[in-house]
Amino acid sequence: MSKGMGYMLVATVLFSVMQVLVKYLDQYPFYELIFFRSIVSILICFVSLRKMKIPVLGNNKKLLVLRGLFGTASLCCFFYSLKHAPMGSVVTIVNIKPFLILIVGYLLLKEKVSPIQIFFFLISFLGIVMVKEFDAEMQLIPLLTTIGAAFFAAIAHTIVRMLRTTDHPLVIIFYFTVIAGPVVLPFTLMYGKLPLELIDCLLLLSIGMITHFAQYFLTKAYQSDQVSRVSYFYYLGIVFAILFGVMIFDESYSYNTIYGLVIIVLGIVLNVLYTVSKKSSMVGG
Repeated sequence: MSKGMGYMLVATVLFSVMQVLVKYLDQYPFYELIFFRSIVSILICFVSLRKMKIPVLGNNKKLLVLRGLFGTASLCCFFYSLKHAPMGSVVTIVNIKPFLILIVGYLLLKEKVSPIQIFFFLISFLGIVMVKEFDAEMQLIPLLTTIGAAFFAAIAHTIVRMLRTTDHPLVIIFYFTVIAGPVVLPFTLMYGKLPLELIDCLLLLSIGMITHFAQYFLTKAYQSDQVSRVSYFYYLGIVFAILFGVMIFDESYSYNTIYGLVIIVLGIVLNVLYTVSKKSSMVGG
């Protein structure tokens, strides 16, 4: 196992632990969890940027703000879905992001989309329909917010690609959290629940800490190895989500729901394999 693969494995485990904490802290509304997550990330990013003497306001401020807004929308949808639907189904469906990134890339950057990739997306979409049809706990609103989380994340990731030559990754994360915090603050003040137990305070703050380091190791993975080699490990998060959902939250899945999840993953894996083979042929040529 290469360093990049190891970094990605650590990142995947940390993201999975974060998802478990969001699901576990069901007595707190999702926007309050986002607020605590943002506080921790803002502090870590600000201190790190000052230490590295990198301007916290960045360069391409317009795109940084847009990335923050779409990232916040994605996070709100994702946290809401985790609280109102089986974790395995949510994490599996939200991983259709690569397909949506292709669509957004075509609309914003005029990048070509292969017909075969559209076919792979339709395979995954069929799986989503099956999950909705056969999973009694996957109601319409959580399904829509899960798809919304993937769609908004696709736009945010596309903007990150546009920012790669102008701004440091920590600046991008800083804008994301500094926008997310104020957005959810009014809801947290009006409808949030004051954490009275020490363990709850620690768990709420842990969401931000764990997510920050998960993003750090994710970045290190992509910097240390080829994307095609490490991306497979990211999809282990689907397996972790299903296992944690069953073992910790007593979630259950019918055979038809499992078939739907498998079909979603099939479409995703076929797209990854196609992308890797396409890049390999371009390098070989």
